[in-house]
Amino acid sequence: MKFEFLISKSCKRCFLASLVLKLTLACFAGAPSFELSWPTPNPAFAKGMGYSTFLQKTGPDKEFSSGAFGCVRNNGYKFHEGLDLYPVKRDKRGKAEDSIFAITNGTISHLNPTASYSAYGKYVVIEHKNLTPALYSLYAHLDSISPNLKTGSKVTIAQVIGKMGNSSSGYRIPLNRSHLHFEIGLRLTNKFQNWYNKKSFNSKNRHGNFSGFNLVGIDPIHFYSEYKRKSFSTPLDFLNSLPPVLTVRVKSNKIPDFALRYPALTKQNNGRATSGWDIVFGPFGLPLHLTALSIPISANEKKVKILKFDATSQLKPCRRLITKKGNELFPTDQLKNYLELIFDL
Repeated sequence: MKFEFLISKSCKRCFLASLVLKLTLACFAGAPSFELSWPTPNPAFAKGMGYSTFLQKTGPDKEFSSGAFGCVRNNGYKFHEGLDLYPVKRDKRGKAEDSIFAITNGTISHLNPTASYSAYGKYVVIEHKNLTPALYSLYAHLDSISPNLKTGSKVTIAQVIGKMGNSSSGYRIPLNRSHLHFEIGLRLTNKFQNWYNKKSFNSKNRHGNFSGFNLVGIDPIHFYSEYKRKSFSTPLDFLNSLPPVLTVRVKSNKIPDFALRYPALTKQNNGRATSGWDIVFGPFGLPLHLTALSIPISANEKKVKILKFDATSQLKPCRRLITKKGNELFPTDQLKNYLELIFDL
């Protein structure tokens, strides 16, 4: 694998480049079968440099790791779904001038051009249906979205899709902390509005199936690092390498659209009637695998049953999936939301 700088035609004037992790013509065992771009012009990650060279921390007295993925906020009690990436170029007022790039080929699935409509501010979601399984990528807190883009637009790797900024609803991100919030992951359901209508939210769902509630991320640094190491060919290989932390049995004879959209993550029943599903979750509740069941499930069986659980996954204080009452395990509200969304419960 080699690193190349590709200059997009639309940003030649500002000499911004997207670092593309590009395969050489040589064939490596396990080498990625797709090209992947870093979403900003900053080459620090590709050069193997540390967090301080590309992550935007949440305040002057905070660690740079506060811009990373995971339990990195509020002393570990608040989860962060992606990465916060800072700019490498600013104007005289300190405003970020970095262009933002699509990480690989895909289709624009959602554009939010109105900052006040989301804590993500102005944001773009791309679905990469050429990958196995299809992943989404999300680019948030943008100053602007490229005007030529609309829902359904095809984009190519390293294409400019917007400009880094500090947009958000509610909380005002200081200009000097302008950054890109960047996610990669899976989408839980095509029926998000059904779930949303059952909840007591005070605001309208303006984002269809691309609300943050319906998106579950993987750690982008881990994903990109393993890509650099050529340790996987497809995202499926990467997901299969993640540790399972929880297996849940759900009594339902419906086929969730998650299973239809992600056939590589699903073992179907080959035409036999489905009585339920076993679903394996990875770190922080990422769905890794669904298995359709044809075995009889008693009418007295619980709708949701915990089959296996790795207690070490509870050591971090945020995004816990299981709570214990006496000797019995129960899903947390977080896990309940995931199960409701996936299985339309």
